[in-house]
Amino acid sequence: MKSLDKPHSLKYRQLLAVLVITFVASPFLTGGLGSILSALLLLYTMIVIVMSLQLPKLWVGGYVAIATTAFTIQLSATMGWRANTSQALSLFPQVIFALYFGAAIYWIARDIFTTRTVTADTVLGGISIYLMIGYLWAFLYGIVTTLNGNAFSQTLLIGDSYLRVFHFSFTTLTTLGYGDIVPISNIALVLTNLEAITGQMYSTVLIAILVGGYLSRSNEG
Repeated sequence: MKSLDKPHSLKYRQLLAVLVITFVASPFLTGGLGSILSALLLLYTMIVIVMSLQLPKLWVGGYVAIATTAFTIQLSATMGWRANTSQALSLFPQVIFALYFGAAIYWIARDIFTTRTVTADTVLGGISIYLMIGYLWAFLYGIVTTLNGNAFSQTLLIGDSYLRVFHFSFTTLTTLGYGDIVPISNIALVLTNLEAITGQMYSTVLIAILVGGYLSRSNEG
């Protein structure tokens, strides 16, 4: 595995920008052309994630191929090319998306948490991880609700829209908890608790690293 370290670069700038754009645009990309654009944007996000990890070319090609397959299945459902969508085919894109975001969180976290110097890139990477945690749990909730439509008090997946799962995930991650959607099944309850705990612990650790790096640079100066 090649090192993620690229001194004096902002390798996470594009990743953070794409994550933010995908999240902000999600309410407007529904139905018809909007759904296609949403799927393309998510595919591009996955490609940016892979490229930011600086993997060998063979690995990059394999990951992009898997992402494209997941995108094709998702797009076929969106366009109505498959009249009878099986549960397995519905789950496949969500599982791929979850694995991608989970792997990216691990590699980027390993990069920024082992850095000796806090830079702008460290901050951008840290923010990217926080957003990706929300995305990861959103897809996990999507998997759960696909397997059990009564896992939550409201339907999280409406057609091809991920808006509700994003909403529920980020309100849970930030422990805001509007209460409009609540977990019902045991798996849903455990997942929501884990996300809330992860969000709080991550924020604490990230702030500690940033402050520690700043103090270290101040002492050296």
